[in-house]
Order: sequence, then C-alpha cells, then structure tokens
Amino acid sequence: MNDILRRLARAAVGALGAALVVLAVVSVSRADELKDGRAALVGGHYDDAIRLFEKAASQGYAEGRAGVGQVWLRRRNYEKALEAFQLAQRMDGNLALAHWGEGEVARRNEDWEGALPHFQKAVSLDRKFPDAQLGMGEALTQLRRFEEAVAALNPGLNWGAKWRPRFLVALGFVEMTRDSLRDAGIYFTQAREAAPDDPITNRALGDFYLRRGIGSLAIPEYEKSVALDSSDVDLRFALGRALAFDQRYDEAILQYQWVADRNPDYAGAQLALGDIYYRAGQAKAAYYAEARPHLEKYTQLAPNDPKGWSLLGRDYYHLRLKDEAFAALTKAQELGDKSKEMYTVMFRAQVDRKDWPGALAAIQRGEPNNSDLLKLAQVHAFMGNQAQADSVYGALVEKDSTSSDGKFALLEMGKAQYRVKSYPAGIATLGRRIALDPNSDEAYYYRGLSYKEMKQLPEAISDLRQAATLGSSKGDRHFWLAVTLTQADSVDAGLEEFRATVAVDSTSKNAAVAYQQLGYRSLLKKDWKDAIDHLEHSVGIDPRNVQSLIWLGQAYQNSGNRENAAAYYRKVLEVQPGEPNATKGLKNLGF
Repeated sequence: MNDILRRLARAAVGALGAALVVLAVVSVSRADELKDGRAALVGGHYDDAIRLFEKAASQGYAEGRAGVGQVWLRRRNYEKALEAFQLAQRMDGNLALAHWGEGEVARRNEDWEGALPHFQKAVSLDRKFPDAQLGMGEALTQLRRFEEAVAALNPGLNWGAKWRPRFLVALGFVEMTRDSLRDAGIYFTQAREAAPDDPITNRALGDFYLRRGIGSLAIPEYEKSVALDSSDVDLRFALGRALAFDQRYDEAILQYQWVADRNPDYAGAQLALGDIYYRAGQAKAAYYAEARPHLEKYTQLAPNDPKGWSLLGRDYYHLRLKDEAFAALTKAQELGDKSKEMYTVMFRAQVDRKDWPGALAAIQRGEPNNSDLLKLAQVHAFMGNQAQADSVYGALVEKDSTSSDGKFALLEMGKAQYRVKSYPAGIATLGRRIALDPNSDEAYYYRGLSYKEMKQLPEAISDLRQAATLGSSKGDRHFWLAVTLTQADSVDAGLEEFRATVAVDSTSKNAAVAYQQLGYRSLLKKDWKDAIDHLEHSVGIDPRNVQSLIWLGQAYQNSGNRENAAAYYRKVLEVQPGEPNATKGLKNLGF
C-alpha cells in the first residue's frame, strides 16, 4: 500500500513538473509575442504587430487585446480601437493600458469630458504611466480646469530626462490655452533646450509660433521635427498646416499628399487637401475636381463632421452636381454647420430647385454677393413680394448703378414695374438703364411696351423699333412693333414687321397671330392663295383660334374650295358652338 502511494506521489510530482514546464513555455511564448508585437508597433510594421497581438489576445491575455487597440490607434481607425480597448477592459478591469486606450480614443475625437475619467482611471491603476498622466493633463486643459491640469502635470517633471521635456511641453500648452503666451514660450523653450533632438519639443515650439500667427517662425521648427523623424505622419501634417497658413500652398500639398499616400485613412490630410483644392477652384475651376475625391474620403472617415459635408456640398455645387450638392449641404446643416458660405451655396441650390421659401431661409444666414442679391430679388418677385424685390434691386443700384450688376438690377426693376402696371415708374427706371447702356434691346422693348400701354404710340413705336433693330433675331421685338404700328394705322409698316416676326419665329403664339394678320390682309386684297397659306400656318400653331379658322374658311370658300371651307367652318363650331359667321358660311355653302 505504501509503495502504491509512493508511486502515485511520484507520478503526481512528475505531472506537476510537466505542467509547470508547459506553463513556463506558454508564459515565455506570450511574453515573446507581446514583446515582438510592441517592437513591430514602434517600427511601424502594423500588420505584424496586429498579428502578434491578436495571437496573444486569443490566448486570453488582455495586454494583447489592448495592443490590437494601439495598432488601430496608429491607423486612425478609432471605432475599431475603441472596441479593442473596451474588450481588453472586460478581460482585465485593472489593466491601465486598456483604460488609457479608451481615453485616448476620446481625446483624438476631442471628447474631453469622455476622455478624462478614463485617463484618471489609468493613472489610479498605474501611478507612473506618463502617457496617461499627459492625457489627463491635456483633458483638464481643454476643459479649462487649468490649476488641476498643472497639478496633474507637475509630477512628470521629476520622471527623468526622457519624460521631463514632454511634461514641459504639456505645461506650455496649459499656459498657451489660457493665453499666457510669455509663460508658454518659456516652457517650450526649456523643453527644446532639454531635448533639442526630440521632434516633439521642436513641434511644440512650432505649434506655439503658429498659434501666435507667425507661420514663418513655425515652419523651421516643424521642418526640424520632420528631419528628426521623417516617418511621423503627424509631424508632416503639422508642417503642411504651417505651410498652408503661410500661403505656401504647393509645398503644403506635398506634405499633405505624403501623409495621405502613407495613410489614406488620415482624415486630417484628406480634409486639408480637399480644402486647399476647393479654395484653389475659385481661381481655376479645374481644381474643384481634384478636391472631390479627398472630401468624399474625409466624409467616409469622419461622417459626423459637418465641415466635411459642407465643403463637399459646396464642391459638388461648383462641379454642377446639384442633387449631390443639395444632399451634402443638407447633411452639413443637420450636423450643425453654421458657416455663411455653406448657407450661401445652399441658397443657390434652393433657387435651382425653385424652392423659394427654402432659398429665403438659407440666404438669411448666408453672405450673398451681388449675383446672389439679384437672385434674391427674383425669388421675392416669384413669390409675389415685389416690394422686397424692388428694395433689393434698389440697394444694388444705390451701391453702383454703373456696374454690370447695377445695370441688370435697373433692367429687372423696370421690367417688374411694367408687369405691375406702374408704367411711369418703369419708363423712368428703364430710361436710366438706357442712359447707362444704349445697346440694351430689352430696356427699349419694355419701355416701348410701357409707352404703348399709356397710349403714347409715337414714343412706343420709336422704342420698339430700336428694340427690333438691336434684337433683330427676337420675334417678340418685331411682333409688338407690328401691333403698335397697326394700332397707329401704319398698316403696311405693320405688315413688314409681321413678316419679320415669322422670319425669325415660326412656332410661337405670337407667330400664330402674325400669320393670322398677314392672312387677313391678303384676304382683304382677294389674294386667296396667299391668305390660305398664311392662315394654314396660323391654325397649325393655334388650332383653336376661332378668328383664324373663320378667315381660313372664308378664304377657301372664296377660292371655290367648298369642301375645305365647310371643314373649317365645322371646326369653328366645334370650338365655339353656334358661332354666327361659321353657321352662315355653312348655310351659304348649302351644308
């Protein structure tokens, strides 16, 4: 029995030893995977890093899952990073790195209220966690809790030569945020003196100068930081921003493009490229097409940022993609964009859609130029708000009546006054317009029509003749001159203008009347063939014109074509039952 126990004991010890060996191998394997994953992360080999971290995480190690989150942070996929850090917390609630990671995602999304408690938790779990301490200090700074921020950051000054410069930089940002620029400059300078070859300290001084609006001093600091770490996309992006601020756009584009090429998901670079190309489009329209893919990419990366949708909508509008523009601008508005330029372009889009109330609502928050004001006046006119339309036109004229916009406003005012039968006012307004430009056929045309309505036929004929001369290819110019000449008993001159009307316009309602009048005069001259030809044209355009149908029936009757005459009399009776001339004509024909 004792022998059996001894054998069992020896077997148990052996099994325990084997188990310990296995555990040791697994532990070493896990340690190697985490170590190699961190090395790959630092070296920028993200595919290798995520593979190694995933392997460690699959074995149940929270550090591996948090490492996956760090990789997604580097790749700026914050949604996946957050998912990984939260899973790491569920695997090990006391892992400081997991809480730091969730705070870091919130920080990068500028959710300072959300970031702070996670940084505080990480610090409480690891009293010497520099990144968490720095994150907590920044969150407190952004929340303008400056004294708490200073208290959080001061301990880091004693954490050795590696970290002291970083905490000096952080303290400098506290002072810069509360506009203590002198103290901020002291901290940044101390940081660079402590670590002159650290890209972070050089970048901090560049940020300081850029904040002060001195791009020329910021650029050398950023250039040095890039020279010290040429692979850091954040440093490149900061340099691009300074170059853009200094209006060195070509150089800025090179930096932004470098960032976007190496990390297509770097949202800031996509937005910056889109913005620069969009602005350049105002000078050269071809750049709008270059802005488009960057802005589309940005809205995919940051779908809740109203600025991206606003820029994309405006870019679409300039590319004449009006439906897409309206959708993007509406999205920007829903997300809270309040830029005047966005509302101005929204106004134009609403005008194109003939949504007059929507256009008025948009322009109240926009910044219209003269062309927009002209559209605004027309919107008021379309809505029947003629007083408001005249007010806008008047403001443009008062601003500069000699400009092209001022002249257009005078013309539109005069036309509007004609339409509301304010003929004397219209004549005066159009007179001003003609004085500024005697080659405007439209101004003469509407002034002539105004004179005609006031029965001032000589003045009307003079203006309408000038309108027909200047606008000889426009049928309505000749038509109304013909009508007015006929009213003034200048029948032959009127006939010439009716002929001029149909020579340039053979399909409109005016042309139908012109053909009718030409046919009637031929009918009076007993030129039945010519009368029939003109009147057939007239009813071809307007088949329900009773007078043209009667005269055509009479022309056929007088020419001896009884069947056609009867056919047209019957058409008259279809349109106007009991019409006496058609009834008499059929009776005379024996039908």
